[in-house]
Amino acid sequence: MSQQLRDFNAVAARWDQEPRRVQLASAVSEAIIRNTGPSQAMRVLDFGAGTGLVTLALAPLVQEMVAADSSQGMLEQLTAKLADAGITNVLPFLLDHAGPVSLPGPFDLIVSSMTMHHIADPGTLFGLFHAAMRSGGQLCIADLESEDGSFHDDPTGIYHNGFSVAEMEGYFTKTGFVNVRTIQVTSVKKGREGTVREYPVNLTLGTA
Repeated sequence: MSQQLRDFNAVAARWDQEPRRVQLASAVSEAIIRNTGPSQAMRVLDFGAGTGLVTLALAPLVQEMVAADSSQGMLEQLTAKLADAGITNVLPFLLDHAGPVSLPGPFDLIVSSMTMHHIADPGTLFGLFHAAMRSGGQLCIADLESEDGSFHDDPTGIYHNGFSVAEMEGYFTKTGFVNVRTIQVTSVKKGREGTVREYPVNLTLGTA
């Protein structure tokens, strides 16, 4: 996972104050729940969990959540939320962004929202996801549809301007996932040059 990173620690404390961000996480969480049927028997990984917006939506429905992120500041925000709410089935897990990724599997479900565009080599990461998953487990990746690079105000650590459906599904199939499909879950509206633009967000799903 060695790559240039935005300083997410610096923005962690105010991350949840952006309504658009919270709404996006809610839409992604609802789509994951609707399409995967999480259960109390499941152990789930949220990769790039941040402050836990998706993690906390799934946690009541599953046995255990591992919330993995490379930002200590983001995980501190999540840890505070867990303590305040008395939630005990979520394990914050700090990823080493300077070295190889190690995932504490096995998992029945792996989810990731708006993280892949920060990953220089998604193909390698997909291989790690597949290796960390139980047979028949499901992978759910939410990210931007291909865009012209205008979505992010700060391009630091952005390796992909979204992904076409074919590109994202290609990562799944090349790694061995089957029953791959993509749905649009929402679109993010942002003001750009005096006009409001919409950026579609897709959820791609596959089975190990």
